[in-house]
Amino acid sequence: MNKPGDHPTLWAIITSRVLLLNFVILSTLLVGCSLSLPLLPLSRQVRITEYPPLDWGINGQRLKELGCEGELQESCPELAALGCAEIHAPRFHLGGLQPPYNVVECVHNEGQPADTAYFRLPPGLDNRYRTYVVYQDGLYRLMIKQSEFRQLFAPVESPEEALSYAMAMTGLQARFDLDPSANVDYLVDEIQETHVEETPQGYLVYLFDWSHKMGCDRHPFYAVNVLVTREGDVREVDRQEIYRGKACFDFGALILDED
Repeated sequence: MNKPGDHPTLWAIITSRVLLLNFVILSTLLVGCSLSLPLLPLSRQVRITEYPPLDWGINGQRLKELGCEGELQESCPELAALGCAEIHAPRFHLGGLQPPYNVVECVHNEGQPADTAYFRLPPGLDNRYRTYVVYQDGLYRLMIKQSEFRQLFAPVESPEEALSYAMAMTGLQARFDLDPSANVDYLVDEIQETHVEETPQGYLVYLFDWSHKMGCDRHPFYAVNVLVTREGDVREVDRQEIYRGKACFDFGALILDED
């Protein structure tokens, strides 16, 4: 009987066929694995330009200055008379406003308030009416319109004032928590945190917004540039979607009415 070594050509043919069979098996396994595993999206690299954050402690200090604690009917009957069962610091930053009048969010607990012209029902799970109250010259007064706010706090004469003013007039947010490694789908290459740039027209304020849809979903988030003039006029000049991410929103914010 002849050995494989006695026929080099036959041995080469057998070896090549074994190698080809192994290649086919390996290729089949690799294709099967690639079909069974989901394709992972490439993570977009984003640069975050950071700026000094706001001192939100001023809002709490202003609230304490009013001395309204516990039941408003006893500690601050003037606020109770306006329809307020609770008061909270506003969601905009008070620190830059001039004059430094105290502004609070007033919550009416049960049913419709007596003065429906000033109270609003924000979207979300909280079904209580709300409005703003300003403390000026020893008196409390309701405030819900942008024109009322402008009358109190214009003109705008500094970047710090422009930031607080823009947040109050638009309901947009200041953000200093952006993370380039966050588990979100970034759509841009660079994001600048909240800050203010002085321009010949006034002040350009960098703020942020979201979809304003209640519930848990992949919401879009936006960077928004707002121009504040020295006369106190505010207009949005640019809006760009910067990322989409999983988030849950159950409560909408109180926003001043446009005139």
